[in-house]
Amino acid sequence: MNITVFGAGSIGSLFAGRIAYSGFDVSVVGRNPHVTEINKRGLRIIEEQEELLSHFPARTSFHSEVTTPETIFVTTKAYDNGVVANSMVGRIFNETPIFVLQNGMGNEEVFCRHFPQNPIFRAITTEAAELIHPGIVKHVAFGKTSFGIIKGQENGFGPRVQDIMRNSGFQTKKTTEIQLKMWQKLLTNATICPLGALLHVPNGKILQKPSINRIFDAILKEGIAVATSNLPDEDFSLTREFIIRVMEKTKENRCSMLQDIERGRKTEIDYMNGFIVQESRRLGLKAPVNAAIADLIRHLERYPQ
Repeated sequence: MNITVFGAGSIGSLFAGRIAYSGFDVSVVGRNPHVTEINKRGLRIIEEQEELLSHFPARTSFHSEVTTPETIFVTTKAYDNGVVANSMVGRIFNETPIFVLQNGMGNEEVFCRHFPQNPIFRAITTEAAELIHPGIVKHVAFGKTSFGIIKGQENGFGPRVQDIMRNSGFQTKKTTEIQLKMWQKLLTNATICPLGALLHVPNGKILQKPSINRIFDAILKEGIAVATSNLPDEDFSLTREFIIRVMEKTKENRCSMLQDIERGRKTEIDYMNGFIVQESRRLGLKAPVNAAIADLIRHLERYPQ
C-alpha cells in the first residue's frame, strides 16, 4: 500500500519514518529544511533503546503525477486542513481513504466537504515525539493509536492500515467508539497543552503547584460538561486519572503547543480550548476558564516571550 503523509512534523515524521523503516511504501509532504535533510540523509528516529535511519521521498508539495497514493495520512496542524484539502482536489481517486491524525476537534469536516465520496477516517494517538532538528525526530514515549471511520465505506482499508501500523511498531486498534476517543483526546490536550505552553515546562512538571492543579481541574470540569452534553451515554468520571497517567508516561515530553510557541508558530488552541468555548456557547453552557486560557495562548502567539 502506497501511503502519502501530509505534514512532516514530529508525529508525521515518526509515523512515516517507522512505516518506511518496516519496508512499506511511504512519501511525505512537508517543509524545508526538514524535507531537504530527509532526501539527503534520511530520517533519523531517536528512541530509548535504539536509533532508526529511515529513507523515503519527501516533497514540499503534493504531486499525484509522481505517485498516486492508495492511502493519505493528514498529520498537519488542524488550521492547515483547508490548504491540504485544496491541494488534493482532483488529484486522488474517489476510493482513496483519508486518515486524519491530528489534535483537536472538528478537523475532519473540511475533508468531508471537499471529498464527499472518499472514506474519511479519524485517528487518535498518544504517541509522543519531538522534532529536534531537521532530519531528526525523537520518539519521546510510546503510546496507542485508535482509528475509526467518520464517513463513507471502509472498503477493507481499515484492517490493512491496522496491519501496517502494527508491523511498524505502533499499538493500533480499530474502534467503533472513535467519537469517544476524540473527546478523551481533546480533554487531554486541552489540559496539558496550554498549561505546558504557558509554564514553559515538560508535561511531568505541569502539576507541581496547587494553584496549577486548580486551573487544571477547572479546565477539565468545563470540558467534561461539553463532552457529556455531546455524548450523554458516556462516563467521563475517570478522565482526570487517565490524563494524569498520560502526563506521567510523557513526563519528559514538551507538548506540541509549547514547541509551537517557542518557535514562533501558530498553535492549535482554536481546535482545543477554543473548541470547548465554541461548543459551550452552542449548548448554552459557560466556559470562562477555557476562554481565558485560549486568550492567553493567543497572546503568546502574537507576543512570544
